[in-house]
Amino acid sequence: MFDTIKNEIRLIIKRQNNFAYTLAEMLLVMFIVSLMILALPPATKKIYKEHTTRKLHGRYECYRNAANEVVEASSAEGGVTSPPTVVADGKCRFKVPTTSIYVLIHAVGGGGGGAYVTGTPTDTSSTYTATDYFGNSAPHLFSDWVRELRENGYQFPNNTPNNMSNKAVVTCNIAKMHFGYGGLQGERISMFFSKLDGEVEIEMVPGKAGIAGTSTASYKGEDGTDTVVNFIKTDDTTGATTTTELIRAEGGKGGIVAGESKVWLYGGAPSDYGLADISARKRQSINFAENIEGKVDETLKSYIVENGLTPGDGGGGAYSYINNTASTLSYSIEGVSLSNQLSFKTYLSKNPTANSDCVKSGSSHVCNRNNSSTYNCIDGQEKSGLLCKPQNGGSGAVVILW
Repeated sequence: MFDTIKNEIRLIIKRQNNFAYTLAEMLLVMFIVSLMILALPPATKKIYKEHTTRKLHGRYECYRNAANEVVEASSAEGGVTSPPTVVADGKCRFKVPTTSIYVLIHAVGGGGGGAYVTGTPTDTSSTYTATDYFGNSAPHLFSDWVRELRENGYQFPNNTPNNMSNKAVVTCNIAKMHFGYGGLQGERISMFFSKLDGEVEIEMVPGKAGIAGTSTASYKGEDGTDTVVNFIKTDDTTGATTTTELIRAEGGKGGIVAGESKVWLYGGAPSDYGLADISARKRQSINFAENIEGKVDETLKSYIVENGLTPGDGGGGAYSYINNTASTLSYSIEGVSLSNQLSFKTYLSKNPTANSDCVKSGSSHVCNRNNSSTYNCIDGQEKSGLLCKPQNGGSGAVVILW
């Protein structure tokens, strides 16, 4: 049929005396175009199928388990998994499947360990006396409890129009709460590749977690170590290998500072919540696995998530707990008690969540929230006497997605 069409077209071209097409010639051209259009659907359908057929994705993980052993694990869509296996020499090796349409490599260094405390925690408070100035000329410098007194119309002793900067002796109860700084999180680095040479082997060494401080004498937390990812390529002719460092995610610094915080006891002793605002002691969370993909589910199984590991996190610093509820509000100026003139406003400003069981009895404010020896440390820290112990950092890890 196509030979006939070619001949007809050739005849049309050879006609030199006519300056216009005949009806028959126009119909023939339209017929040819129609045939071409009819021939397109199979081709376009084939192209459409090729571009929308999605290849299966996979996940490879290299990390350290609770025993500090380097393990590797993988999973692929369709429920194909390889459970964690200990790597003998401490180095994971992996080749991305040639069918991959992209490659994402994520690495995080080991997190630093938290600091211990430098002093033995106690459960006592002491009377604190200080001489300070309370002048009308600088009300913006007043502490919360002074502001409250002034708002209620209180006049400090010897305060006269001619004496605007008089001083007064203030007495109250304070306690010392010991704490150590938390370790810092490891560095996180991600790299994207549209395609990798099938001859390239990826070598991974996950960093070690920083160990927390262990005693008042050895209070500093250790640094986490670096996580390293190398590309190894083998020459087909000589068999020689070339190693190129691709990623070095640095480990986080361990907590190296420990000290004490003087807590003003307003209405009772502070609880563990009393240090909630000292953010430097808290665990530094990086959420490594979740930040890679958002919500990790069973589509691509993550053994890191399943085992409850937190790669790259810094360990929380230690902090002491004060369970002394015998103390009551004891603010006094020049020997005059002010207990009955103050509300819980000042206490709330220092301990925003530790006041639920506080009551006022006469001129005293008493808090019974922690009147027993039972309490829970926050952030999953282990309790030891009056101390919530510091935490180790999270180990390094590498996750490859394709």
